[in-house]
This record gives sequence, structure tokens and C-alpha cells, in this order.
Amino acid sequence: MGLGLTDGILGAILLLSVVVGAWRGLVYELMSLAGWLTAFVLAQWLAQDVADWLPVWRDAAAQVRYALSFVLVFVASVFAASMVSWVLRKVVDTVGLRPADRSLGALFGLIRGVVVLMVLATVVQLVGLHKEIWWRQSHVTPVLDVLLSGIKPVLPQRLQEYLR
Repeated sequence: MGLGLTDGILGAILLLSVVVGAWRGLVYELMSLAGWLTAFVLAQWLAQDVADWLPVWRDAAAQVRYALSFVLVFVASVFAASMVSWVLRKVVDTVGLRPADRSLGALFGLIRGVVVLMVLATVVQLVGLHKEIWWRQSHVTPVLDVLLSGIKPVLPQRLQEYLR
């Protein structure tokens, strides 16, 4: 029995993540991740201050002002982090560490790809699609089930209840 469409799609997701990781490099990938997390935290901390500070939005509802400010702070923070990532990438290139950076980036991409597949498998289980024939006939999904079983003890109790 050969690989099916489900296996092909899951494999493509994993391969794409590895290729993107290798292309961007570990430094850029880690800085990107840190930038997005930092942007999320900063947006939570600063959205209300920005909403109060910008007079343009004074006539809008408080919830709308907060949401727009959250987005503004988030986007500005991601942009700033991407500039820092770009500079660090140039430093890595200049000192000649690009091959090692790309190799480690591919490893990071592999780990990220596995996490994405595990999230996808979790969603499939939560919505009941794991009973479908296309999921059951896959050669990859049993591996994802084993991985999910392994991390199940550290997941929130509510999520554990929904996973088989």
C-alpha cells in the first residue's frame, strides 16, 4: 500500500517548513519567533496607552480603539524585530557562518514542521475527522498519534479530555 494524498500533504508541510528554515537560517528564524512573541506581549502591555494617546480615535468605541491600538503596536513591533533580524543575518553572512546557520535553520524548520503537524492532528481529533478513512489510511498519522500521546500529560486538562 503506497502513500496517499493525506501523507503527501503532511509530507509537503514538513518539507516546506524544513526548506524555509534552511533558506532563512537559524538566526533569522529565532529572531522572527522572538519578535512575534515580543510583539504580542508589547501589544498587550501598550495597546491601552496608545489608544489613549492617539487623538484620532477618541470618537471610536473603547473596544475599537483598543483593537486598533493592539494591531498598531503589534505590527510596529514585528517590523522593528524584522529590522534587527535583517542586521543579524548580515552579521552572520559577513563572518562566514551562513552554511552552519542554514543547517541549523533546517533543523529548526523540521522541529517547527513537526509541531505544526501535531497541532493539525490535534485539531483533526477535536473536530472528529480522525474517524475519516483518509485519516485512518495514512501512514503518517499513527506517528502523530504516538507523539500526541507522549505530550498529552503536559497539555491542559481540558484539551486532554477531548483527545482520544
